[in-house]
Parts: sequence; C-alpha cells; structure tokens
Amino acid sequence: MNPNAALSTATRPQIIGALKAANSTDADVLLHVKEDLLDQYRPLKMMSMVPILCGGLISLTVIGAIVGIPLIVLGFFLRRKCKRNMATVESAYDEYLSSIGIRRLAPAAPAPAASARAVSS
Repeated sequence: MNPNAALSTATRPQIIGALKAANSTDADVLLHVKEDLLDQYRPLKMMSMVPILCGGLISLTVIGAIVGIPLIVLGFFLRRKCKRNMATVESAYDEYLSSIGIRRLAPAAPAPAASARAVSS
C-alpha cells in the first residue's frame, strides 16, 4: 500500500491491475481488494474538512482572509480529488467485474436492532 496514495491520482489501469493482482475471480476477494483501495482515500475525505474549517475561522478577520481563503480552496481541491479517486475505483471495479462475467455484489442488509425484535415479538 502506497503511503502517499491519498494524494496521488487513481487511474483505471492501476485499479484494474490491483484487482488482477488478487489472482482471483471470487467476488468476495475482489470486493475486499476494492475496499482496500477505497480505504486509501477515505481518510482524505475527512481530512479535507480541516483546511476548510480552519480557513473559514481564520477568514473571520480581514487580515486572516489572506491565509484563510487559500486554505478553503485547498480543502475543496482535496475533497474533489478524493471523490474523483473513489469514483474511479468504483467504475474500474464495475468494469473489471463485467469483463470477467461476475455480477456486482449487493450491499448486505443491516441486521435489525435487538430492541426492535423484542418489541415486535
């Protein structure tokens, strides 16, 4: 796993290569590889809020706006980059699954809460 992956740009051949490197056609294994790839970008999605919030607070003063506005722009840039990378992973995953003839796994339904089962009984 690349420690700088969150700041790099995900490409379709890179994602498909990672899926092929799993050397499996099992949908569960491929889903795990996809989730590992997405886990590289998820922290950046949350961390992109830090410069946005800090920039907003710093921009409350006129002098602070000189530093705050570029911070806000940086935060939005990082957030957009993260969303694009995650969309690239999803679309490359779908493309790879269709190329090997596997249907995409549906998300698992959440288990009912214990209190809801007790009330309905």
